[in-house]
Amino acid sequence: MYHGIVLDLEFKDPTFPEKFKVFAKRKSTTNDWILYGVEIPDKEISQSISKIQENMRDDEPYYAHFYSDNEMLVVFKNKIFKVKPHNSTWRPIIKHGRSLNIPEEQLDFWPNRFQDEIHYFKQEDYI
Repeated sequence: MYHGIVLDLEFKDPTFPEKFKVFAKRKSTTNDWILYGVEIPDKEISQSISKIQENMRDDEPYYAHFYSDNEMLVVFKNKIFKVKPHNSTWRPIIKHGRSLNIPEEQLDFWPNRFQDEIHYFKQEDYI
């Protein structure tokens, strides 16, 4: 099983994340966006990533990330990185994100483990 973090604004259709099993969502209080925690079965991850890339907007550099117990996948419109959840493996992803002018603070890929989700999605954010 993979869990992933996707943002409604990164897609041509902002309701696209609702096509997945949503386990949590978080609405920004200062901006007009919704962040979704989604769940994807192992056997569907490749197909789901392809659909995500197809539906990502072309005009902004967004990414989504997915994680299991010992793997993290970071998905950009035209590139996918497969790494460990530990930040010591993220250097190529951060370099790529910087080349797209994504702010450094947005390249934290958190949460990236199941146990971190409870801290990321406040209890009132769970649906």
